[in-house]
Amino acid sequence: MMEQERSSYLFNKYVTKTCTPAELQEFMAIVRNADDDTVLDLVMDNFWNQSPEVELNPVKADSILKQVLSSDAKKTAKTPNLSIQWLGWAAAFFIICLATLYFNNKAKTTPTRTNQTATKVVQADKNADLLTVKTENEHQKITLPDGSTVILNNNSSISYPKVFGAKRIVTLTGEGYFDIRHDLNKSFTVHTGKLSTIVLGTAFNIKAYNTEHEISVTVTRGKVSVLDSNAVLAILTPNQQIIFNKKDKQSNLAKVIAKNTVQWQESDIFFDDISLEEAAQALSKRFNTTITVDNDSSKKCKFTATFLKGESLDEILKIICSYNHAQYQTHAGGITIKGGRCE
Repeated sequence: MMEQERSSYLFNKYVTKTCTPAELQEFMAIVRNADDDTVLDLVMDNFWNQSPEVELNPVKADSILKQVLSSDAKKTAKTPNLSIQWLGWAAAFFIICLATLYFNNKAKTTPTRTNQTATKVVQADKNADLLTVKTENEHQKITLPDGSTVILNNNSSISYPKVFGAKRIVTLTGEGYFDIRHDLNKSFTVHTGKLSTIVLGTAFNIKAYNTEHEISVTVTRGKVSVLDSNAVLAILTPNQQIIFNKKDKQSNLAKVIAKNTVQWQESDIFFDDISLEEAAQALSKRFNTTITVDNDSSKKCKFTATFLKGESLDEILKIICSYNHAQYQTHAGGITIKGGRCE
């Protein structure tokens, strides 16, 4: 009885990897010198009864059994002098060790693995709902789910959800000019590394290229909060700029002419599913010239066009008129778009 208890004790210490070198030597001596499997069976039965029950996946169990049998067959081929009784015990011992390690680590590993799996699934679901727009040698205007817009500079990218939830959050790499719709109930956050820019409704520029050591935020309209993690670095108003050094974590707030900072996109014109009448109004404002559409049937004709090279008014009018099968005439009072039809 004492031998059985001692063997059980040593077996438990062995499978939990807590036995001392002396205890390990003693346990292996019991294994080698056992004349029959009585003591070992009692040890295993005792340990098995004390272990919590776990339902093993049938596919997993079958896989383990095949591995054991395969391993057992290889050992048999390599070590013909071992007895059948020893091989049988070795296979059983291997299975029990696997089960024991599973039992002992279940409380620790199962929640962790579950959490990791859940995180991956959620992340995958989130990624499936995320849209990412990247530019190379061009500018691009993106309309976000809430109607806010961002113009991306060259070699930039933005990721955002298909639909905003309780918060409006996007991630920017590179440079972008944001024009955010006001929403008192939902702030708008732009993540650029560890720096966050939070607004309710405003227009601002962020420059945050991975290859550069500095991140700059410049406000053209409204008010912007800039945070490093959870620490507020500054609250910016129009014509203010903050430059944050990613290396030394230092920031500098300055008064600037915001128009100069956002000049990179000021010559861009984006007509996105816009009517001919709306385009005429936008061009009138930009070029300070009265532009009218005299054909009521063509006023509602919609089109999409982008002008990124500082095209002149004449160049732009030629293109949009060709889209809409119209012509334009210049006169003392301004410009009139005539004729035209929708496709």
